[in-house]
Amino acid sequence: MMTPVGPREKGESLRRSPAVGTEFVELLHDRTAAMRVLENLLVRCTSVRVVLSSRGGLDSALLDLATATERGRLLLDPTVARHLGPRHRMSVRVLAKPSRCMLVFDDRSAVLPLAADDLNVGAMLLRNPLATTYGDLFELMWSDARAPQGGPDETGLSSREAEIVELLLEGATDHQVAARLGMSSRTVRAVVAQLQQRYGTRSRMALGFQLARVTG
Repeated sequence: MMTPVGPREKGESLRRSPAVGTEFVELLHDRTAAMRVLENLLVRCTSVRVVLSSRGGLDSALLDLATATERGRLLLDPTVARHLGPRHRMSVRVLAKPSRCMLVFDDRSAVLPLAADDLNVGAMLLRNPLATTYGDLFELMWSDARAPQGGPDETGLSSREAEIVELLLEGATDHQVAARLGMSSRTVRAVVAQLQQRYGTRSRMALGFQLARVTG
């Protein structure tokens, strides 16, 4: 004869069951646990899509973590975008009001803070198929966003670099570029030298091939 199971016992049984709430969702109870999972996912993933906003205050450690890879895209609100360092190599766009902070790894996993954009109270780790939903949400927001003013666009070039590159690829000389953009020829040569160092080229011709591929 089976013994009836009360509501309380049923709830405890469900929480103990490994198939309920553990296959697709994992609770990360505090900031330390969340950052540890983020670091592990970042090492293993081939690409990451990140949304950061300043609603819960600027999280510099999370921003540094998100920009530690070249394999991804960043969607930021204007406040966070102003704190973005110049050495990142990710594609960046700015959206006035991102919905919430999230990090999506290869459409396989997504991490979302539990409260606004504050990791200090913990986060949720979502696995497929739930993570795919947030990947789709990211793409919708990305399509509505814009490149940061004066900052790197999708090619990784700042607005000034992009203007110089466009004119150089059209065949303009340093002097002509300087005259068109209201700067000195020395400034144009300095930007070209920086681009050569960034792309690892030793001649302007090789740099031109590289830039044509990036901007094309």
